[in-house]
Amino acid sequence: MQAVVGTRPLCSQLSAGDGAAILVADFQPLTPAPRLSRLISDAATGHPVYQVDPRGALSGDRLYAALPDLAEEAAAIFRAGESSAATEQRAFVVSHCSAAGLSLRIASLLSSDREITTILVQPTWPGDAHVTERLVEFQGKLGAGSRPHPDLDGDPWSCIAEIERHMTEDLTGLATRLGLGAVPLAFSELRVSYRTWLAFLLACRNDQPAKAPSAAVAVSVLTDEPGFVLPGAAPERCRITPPPPAERPDAVTPELATAVLDQISSY
Repeated sequence: MQAVVGTRPLCSQLSAGDGAAILVADFQPLTPAPRLSRLISDAATGHPVYQVDPRGALSGDRLYAALPDLAEEAAAIFRAGESSAATEQRAFVVSHCSAAGLSLRIASLLSSDREITTILVQPTWPGDAHVTERLVEFQGKLGAGSRPHPDLDGDPWSCIAEIERHMTEDLTGLATRLGLGAVPLAFSELRVSYRTWLAFLLACRNDQPAKAPSAAVAVSVLTDEPGFVLPGAAPERCRITPPPPAERPDAVTPELATAVLDQISSY
C-alpha cells in the first residue's frame, strides 16, 4: 500500500526472526526518549518486531485518518510484508497509552487468520477533555493567546486544518518576536509534531464509544489503574498485571519492555 506523499510508513519492520510476530503501536515522545517498539525490538530475540506509527502516517499530506482506516492499513501492510516462508502464525499486538483502541482494531482484523493476543500498556481512551487539554498545552508552548477551540464534532479534516493554520500563525509571530526574519525549519517540525498528536487524539476521540475486541483476541493489560475494566467488555475479559515501578505512568523503560516480553512468553 502506497503511503501518502510526505508521510512516514504506518507499519515498518524493525527486526526479523522465526518466532511469533510482535506489532507495537506507539509514538515518538516529544523528547529524545526511546520508543517502546525499539526497546522491545532490541530485547525480543527471535521475534520479528513491527512498529505501527500512527503519528508518522499523519505527518505529511494526510492531515487526518479515522482509526478503522489506520487499523485496516496497518493490517494490510503487515500481511503484505510477511515472509512467505514464515511458519509461526501467532502474533501479538502491543499498544502504549492512547494507541490502545488502534491496537485492538488491528488485533481483531488479524484474528481472522491467526491466533492473536493484544497487550495494552497503560491504556487510555482519549475523549474531549484529553484533546482540549493537549491543544491548550501546545498553544501555551507556542506563546499563543486564547483562541476559540475548533468544533470537535465537525469535519475532522477541517478541524485539524484550522488547528494547523493557527499554529502556523503563532509560530510566525514567535519568529517575528525573536527577530529571526524567517520561520526556522525547527519551528515547522514542531508544528507537524503537535498537529500529528492532535490528529491522532481526535481520531481516538471520534472512535468512542470504544469497541470491544473480537472474542478470538486474548487481551492482557499492564496497568496500575485500580479496578481497570476494558471499555465495552466484561470485567473478566482481560488479564490484568501491574507494570514495573516508574517515575511516571507513561514512562518507557527497558524494564517495561521486559515486562511486555514476559507477558508474551507466558502465552
